[in-house]
Amino acid sequence: MERKWLILTSVSLGSLMATLDGSIVNIALPAIQKDFAIDLTTVEWVVVAYLLVVGSLLLPFGRLGEVLTFKRVYLVGFAIFTVASVCCGLSPDELALIGFRVVQAIGAAMIMAMGPAIVARTFPASERGRALGLNGISVSIGLSLGPALGGILTQEATWRAIFLINAPIGIIAILWAARILPAEEGGRGQSFDVRGALLSGVALFSLLLALSEGQTWGWTSPVIVLLALAFVLLGAGFIWVERHAIQPMIDLALFRIRPFSAGLASVVVAFAGLFTATFLLPFLLQQARGFDPIEAGLLLTPVPIAMAVVAPLSGSISDRLGPRLPATAGMVMMVLGLLSLTQLPVDFSLPDLIWRLVLLGIGQGLFMSPNSSAVLGSVPRPRVGTASGTLAQMRVNGQALGIALSAAIVAIRLPVHLSEAGSAGGAAQGIALAGAIHDAFVVAALICCVGVVASLVRGSAAHHESQSVPAVRVEQGEGVT
Repeated sequence: MERKWLILTSVSLGSLMATLDGSIVNIALPAIQKDFAIDLTTVEWVVVAYLLVVGSLLLPFGRLGEVLTFKRVYLVGFAIFTVASVCCGLSPDELALIGFRVVQAIGAAMIMAMGPAIVARTFPASERGRALGLNGISVSIGLSLGPALGGILTQEATWRAIFLINAPIGIIAILWAARILPAEEGGRGQSFDVRGALLSGVALFSLLLALSEGQTWGWTSPVIVLLALAFVLLGAGFIWVERHAIQPMIDLALFRIRPFSAGLASVVVAFAGLFTATFLLPFLLQQARGFDPIEAGLLLTPVPIAMAVVAPLSGSISDRLGPRLPATAGMVMMVLGLLSLTQLPVDFSLPDLIWRLVLLGIGQGLFMSPNSSAVLGSVPRPRVGTASGTLAQMRVNGQALGIALSAAIVAIRLPVHLSEAGSAGGAAQGIALAGAIHDAFVVAALICCVGVVASLVRGSAAHHESQSVPAVRVEQGEGVT
C-alpha cells in the first residue's frame, strides 16, 4: 500500500474518534444526571462545554499547524484527547467531568483542524476528493455508531465506559500516527498571531454560547444581548488586527478567492440544514411516536450510512469533473430531503421515514467531499492549515445555527399548532409538535437554497489550483503550489 493511503488511515482514525465522542455522550446524559444527582441544566454542560471549546479553537489551531507542523499539532491533540478521556471516565463529580471535557475538547479541536489539512497536503488534486470522501466514511461511522454504542456501554457497563474506551484506541492511534505521518519542517520565519487567536476565540465562543443557550436564557435577555454585542465588537477587532498584522492568523485575502468563500458559505448552510433534522427528529420520534432513545438513535442511522456510501463516489466524481456539479446536486437533494420531511405524517411507517433520511444522507454525502476538496484546493499550499481550520469552524457554526434556529422556530410555532389542534390530549400535542417541526424543516430547506446558489457560483474547477495565488499574501521563503 502506498504511504499516502496509510497516512489517510491515521487521519480517518482521528476523524472517527473525534466524531464518535461528539455523538456518543448524548445517550449517556440521563445516566450521568442520575449518578451525580444533578439537574438537567447542569448535565447539559457536559455536551455544551465540549462544543463551545471545539468551536472556539478550530481556527487558531489551523494556523498553529502551519507554524509548528501538522504532525506535531496532530500528535499533541491526540495525546491531550486520550488523557482527558481517561480523566473524564474517572471524574468524581460533575464539575470535574465538565472541566475534563473542556480539556478533551482542546485535543479534539487539534485533531479536527489538522485532519483535512494533512489529507490536502498528502494527496494531489486529482485524488483529493476521493481521499476526503474515504475520510468521510469515518465521520459517518462515528455519527451512526455513537448513539448505539453509547447506549450499549451505558446499559451493560457504566457511562464511564464511553470515555475509558478511548484510552486503548487513543494509544494505538498515537503510535500509528507517529510512525506513519511524515516528518515536517516548521514554517520558516513563521510566528503565531496571539492577539488574533484570542480575539477570534473569544468572539466565536460568544457567538456559539449565544446560539446554544439563546432559547433557554431568552433571545432578548441581557446575557444573550451582551454575548451578541461581544461577538460583533471582538469580531470587528479581529478583522482590524488581521488587516494590520505582518503574519495574520488568517489572511483575509483568502476570502476574495471565490471557491474558498463560496465553499465556506455552502458548508454553513449545509450543516445548518442537516443538524436541523438530526436535532429535531429525536423529539418527533420519542415525544410524538413513543420510541425509546436507543430505537430513535437507530432510526436515524440511514443518514450517516447513506453519507458513508455516497461520499467516496462523490469525491471521485469531483476529481474528474470538478466540484461544482456534485456539490450543487448534493445541496439540491438536501433541499428535497428536508421538504420531503415536511410531508411525513405523524403516524408514519418506517419505510416512509427511511427513504426521506436516505435522501438527506445522499445529499450531504454528495456535497461534503467535493466542497471540502474545492475549499482546500483553492488556497496556496502554505495556507492549507488555515483553510482546514476555517472549514471545520464553519461546520461547527452551521451546526450551532441549525440547532438554535430550529429550536426557536419550534418554540414559536408550537403554541400556534396547539391552538389549531383545539385539544390538550396527547394525540393533539403530538400532532402540534409534528407541525412545528415541519415548519422548521421548511425554513431549513429555504436556507439550504442559499447553498445551492453558493455552489453554482463557486467558479470553474479548472481555476481552483491557481487562481488564489496572486491574491494571497505569502511570506518570503514560502512556496506556492
